Amino acid sequence: MINLITSKARYILILMIFAGYLSGCSKLNKVKELTEKVTDEVKADKLYFCERYDAVKGEVNEAKKFSTGTLTVMVKLSKPIGVREVNINITDLNTGKAVETLPFTVQSSWDYIHFDDVIFDKAGKYKVSCLKKDGTVLATGEIEII
Repeated sequence: MINLITSKARYILILMIFAGYLSGCSKLNKVKELTEKVTDEVKADKLYFCERYDAVKGEVNEAKKFSTGTLTVMVKLSKPIGVREVNINITDLNTGKAVETLPFTVQSSWDYIHFDDVIFDKAGKYKVSCLKKDGTVLATGEIEII
């Protein structure tokens, strides 16, 4: 009878150790997934907004919400843009209609670009995209104008 109890106890102990091991592996996998996600986000192409770009200070007053007026659209890419002409496309999120498409000339080697003097003269929520002339989307961001 004592042999049977110790045998069962050993069996339960082994199961508990195995379950702990699997739980640890699961946590390690989650940590790995989060690390990969953060790494991908850091590498990801980004379009964002600021009041203006200063050659010394960089972006001045970066935000996602602004009052009507002239802003700077910033694009940060994980690799050089590879083209000399792009469009900044502004789409009204409520209607889904393109409000404006602005052409810009860039250097194909650039991976950090500021597009100055983009006018937002009406309140609303907008999706802004930087596109190659063939329509390939390089980066997209959203902005609210109040």
